[in-house]
Amino acid sequence: MTSTDALLHHRWDHTAVVPAADDHSVLDRWARVVTAYPDEPALAGNGRACTFAEADALASSLAAVLAERLHPDDRTGAGVGAVPGGAPVPIGVMAGQTTEAVVAVLALTMANRVVVVLDDHLPEARLRHVVELAGVSEVLADAEHADLAASVIGDAGPVHDLDALLDASADAADRTASADAVARSTGVAEQERRGTDPLVLVFTSGSTGMPKGVAMTHRQQLQNAEQDAVALGLRPGDRMGLVLPLSFAAGYLMAFDTLLNGGAIVLLDPRDLGTERLLERMPEEDVNVLVCTPHLLRSIVQTKQAVPGGARLPFRFLMTVGEPTTGTDVVAARPVLDAGTVIWNGFGASEMGCVAYCSVAPGDDVAPGVIPAGFPLPGKTARIVREDGTPADLGETGELVIESDGLSAGYWGAPDKTAERLGATDDGTPTWRQGDLAKLEADGSLVLLGRSDDAVKVRGYLVEPSEVEAALRAVEDVHDVVVTALVEPPAVTRLVAYVVGRSGRRTPAPAAIRRALRDRLPEYMVPASIVPMPELPRNERGKVDRALLPGAPSIETEMVEGEYDQWELVVGQIWAEVLGLRGVHLDEDFSALGGDSLSAEEMLAIVHARLGVDMRASELLEHPTLRTFARHVRSGTSALPSHPDIVKVSEARTPGRPPVFCLSGGGALGLTFLPLSRYLPEHDVYAIQQHGLERRAIPDRSIEQSARRYIALMRIVQPRGPYIIVGHSLGGIVGLEVARLLTEAGEEIEHLALLDSYLPRTRTEAAQLNFARMEPREPRNAAVRALRHGLDRAVKRVLPSGVPYGDLFVRRARAYGAGVLRYGGQKDFDAMFDHAEMIVRRHTPTPFHGRSTFVLAEDNPDVERWSSVLRGDNRTVHIQAEHTSLLREPHVAELAAELRAALGTDPTRP
Repeated sequence: MTSTDALLHHRWDHTAVVPAADDHSVLDRWARVVTAYPDEPALAGNGRACTFAEADALASSLAAVLAERLHPDDRTGAGVGAVPGGAPVPIGVMAGQTTEAVVAVLALTMANRVVVVLDDHLPEARLRHVVELAGVSEVLADAEHADLAASVIGDAGPVHDLDALLDASADAADRTASADAVARSTGVAEQERRGTDPLVLVFTSGSTGMPKGVAMTHRQQLQNAEQDAVALGLRPGDRMGLVLPLSFAAGYLMAFDTLLNGGAIVLLDPRDLGTERLLERMPEEDVNVLVCTPHLLRSIVQTKQAVPGGARLPFRFLMTVGEPTTGTDVVAARPVLDAGTVIWNGFGASEMGCVAYCSVAPGDDVAPGVIPAGFPLPGKTARIVREDGTPADLGETGELVIESDGLSAGYWGAPDKTAERLGATDDGTPTWRQGDLAKLEADGSLVLLGRSDDAVKVRGYLVEPSEVEAALRAVEDVHDVVVTALVEPPAVTRLVAYVVGRSGRRTPAPAAIRRALRDRLPEYMVPASIVPMPELPRNERGKVDRALLPGAPSIETEMVEGEYDQWELVVGQIWAEVLGLRGVHLDEDFSALGGDSLSAEEMLAIVHARLGVDMRASELLEHPTLRTFARHVRSGTSALPSHPDIVKVSEARTPGRPPVFCLSGGGALGLTFLPLSRYLPEHDVYAIQQHGLERRAIPDRSIEQSARRYIALMRIVQPRGPYIIVGHSLGGIVGLEVARLLTEAGEEIEHLALLDSYLPRTRTEAAQLNFARMEPREPRNAAVRALRHGLDRAVKRVLPSGVPYGDLFVRRARAYGAGVLRYGGQKDFDAMFDHAEMIVRRHTPTPFHGRSTFVLAEDNPDVERWSSVLRGDNRTVHIQAEHTSLLREPHVAELAAELRAALGTDPTRP
């Protein structure tokens, strides 16, 4: 037998313990299971444990109470086209991943209500969309989630105290009550329930930028339970670790597949527990079967491997669902699983239920690629059709169509969208086209080849990129965006967002975008990579040309103890918190992950507050990766002394060219040049920042004094020319003076680049441009104006910049204390900026006659004035970027190309 044959070899040969019957609804089968196995465990894990009889009695009693408490079912729900006569008004359940939540679902089903499980891990905005789209009129919530439920439902309806209702129901429960008895007591005839009636609404990502509700039916759940009885052998004695959220289609289906076959479900939420605690809880609860995402399986394997010698997980089988599982995953999992554990790969969707399974027995050889979808389950027929609708040949790629009477009723409140997917065969059997590309092999096995639309599975969840794009467009300063999925098995599928900022505004940092998205979207929908772009490439039809999008940057990771030491874990968690990531690779660079000056300062402040280590941003430049930075934090700053004003930003990968000296702007860190340095691999890059910016010192009182200080630092690095100088904003003015002094000393200036610098202005000119932020308005009264001007002249020798008035006094005083006094946080940088503006105003630039490049960002009015200063071989470049964004992605790439061309290091430019 070949490895492929072994991989696909199987038989649906289990005998169902609960025989199939002509059940009208889930309650029919539930009643038969309760009668057959009343004392077998049904619910365990988080919440109160129940046998089948106890769960039935509690749910039945609660259903009777709810029949009195809930608003009458007026059948005014949104409904779907496949449900004749409308549908019951949906009721929400918000009680976490608990046994109480399952009892509430059972009770609502007995009360003939459609259920919407509300996941408390989702952002409030997302939950409000779900409530609105479903038309949820009331919510059952436990005490822990009552406030959130009330906030989510708003004025749409009441929130019922589930804990109190369950306590009352438990006291009054008749242990002999059955679902039929409750149905009669509530006036609901069992025969009114049909297999095509909606049972529960689950919400997936929608192509319109909003979530869409899938109406899962009674028949869909019943067929799933029967399939798992013969395919997986679910039976009494099984204890299913329910780690998939109940609000997730696979979580709901697997929960009731197990219950309707007499097995118990153990409700555990790895999002709350974490992988390590989950691994402790499962043996405590005697879990012997598990269905999870490949993502969680990988975390389980990593955690188990970090503690060698631990007991293997005693699973009868383990199934992965939601996204592709690879042979590499199987091989890695085997050492931590019982020797007899069968691993299954499951394929399905909310709309279709479980479609196909592929088993890998312990002795089977397995290739490292993606595990096939396997064989269609009983009751499901898979057909492959070409674009024209004709049947495809065996081995030919086409669109997958599933035929079954156990399919979704469609999309809640969206009959047009339902009609696009739902169809029927000539004999009336429902069909569903999900948009999957696939092929059928000669042995009948199904191989998936991706999706024909843009929807993707991310960590087990179906995501429409358009919904992520809609959320991104709601972020301030985001102008345009496109989201794509990077699917490169065995790597985890990840979303990549290409973002264009608004013209004239600072480009939003990737870390800030991630934080904003986490308030709007579930965590799994937040792109792992965010790429700033000056504009999106488009084709002749105006559509985004995805083929021209750049590659995605580094991926975030899970930080697992054992791979990281304690300092790396602690510092890594701080980085992840600031950057809005789940985790950070040891060798990832802070700036490459989206960190900017502000986020660097935030990170350093947290390091100081939590770890007691006071560090400067320049030290982050010297130790840019998590590994090196954590080592530096561990050793303390005293072990690695550095100069407060100059730091080596990057080292040349091809030595031989002179270093580049970058002079920072007023109140700006040398860190701002790190993105630019990545594009200058031929040079060592040094950044020089204002004296007193990060360490107490008296700042330079003139541009010439700053220039002489900078030259002294430069000569330590490079005693003789030729020199390359790049100055941004204030750094350009200082750089011009540095060039003058070095030229007078007989040194050669190879190139001078000034990045969006503003020339000194008179006070009137500065006020007109709003460049000098401390200028007071002139009084209208002539006498007052004369008095102010006289006072200005009288104190000019003491305060050369004039007398501040009103609210400006504090800022002017703070500027005079810059570098010596510490005001805290951003105020220190503002003080240095204001100080810089004052000394620039008193400076008169000297013309430069050498080779230069002048780069103008948006709104710089000095293009004509600079021509009288830069009198040599000068090239002026316009870049459509805001002043500070010039040194950030995506604009820094364009800036670097211009500089490399000017320095003769770009072979593609003349």
